[in-house]
This record gives sequence, C-alpha cells and structure tokens, in this order.
Amino acid sequence: MDRVHGYLTRDAYWSTGIPPDVLEQALSNSLCFGLYAPDGAQAGFCRVITDRATYAYLADVFVFPEHRGHGLGM
Repeated sequence: MDRVHGYLTRDAYWSTGIPPDVLEQALSNSLCFGLYAPDGAQAGFCRVITDRATYAYLADVFVFPEHRGHGLGM
C-alpha cells in the first residue's frame, strides 16, 4: 500500500495528492494485482474496477521505473 500510494501521489498525473485513506478504500473495493520481479520485489501494480458480472475497467496500471525494460510486463 505504501509503495503504491507513493507512486500514485508523486508520479501519476491522474492521482496526484490522493490521501492514503481514499486510496485504501478504492483498493479495497477493487481487484488488485501486483507484478513482481524474480527477486520478489514489487515491480508494478494494477487494479480492476468491476461489478463482477458484466463490467470491468482496468485502472492504475504502472511498472515502477527501475523495473521497466526488463520484460516483466509481457
């Protein structure tokens, strides 16, 4: 949560300054997925907003800068 919040508030234009409690509520109401490097470090994140029947929206998709270009998102 802390690392995702840090990225979203500093590096993502769509969520600059989002309070931690608002992000926590948004994430708790979404399907969240992490991307991990071979060494176990978190390399990325995304979430899916869905009604779990007919609708899904992929949101907040990112790979941390230090993990870009290593083929992890393929």
